[in-house]
Amino acid sequence: MLEVVSEATAANDYGPKLRTYAAAKVPVYLIADPYVGRCHVYVHPKDGAYGTQITADFGEPLDLTDTVLGLVLQTDRFPRD
Repeated sequence: MLEVVSEATAANDYGPKLRTYAAAKVPVYLIADPYVGRCHVYVHPKDGAYGTQITADFGEPLDLTDTVLGLVLQTDRFPRD
């Protein structure tokens, strides 16, 4: 699951959606936040929470090879607000 944060949705993306996706055992939840220029990736859902969080600034490659996605996400073209 991927969410791009907007001013109107930030609280929901980082709060209720995060908990809902963890409870539903969504294996990877990625939040791209153009306001701070950072990605947050949550993996390993268990008991309604994610066990691991990975953070990367826009411009840094985001290594997701150990997740079900199995890729490295290049963030150098992600726009910032």
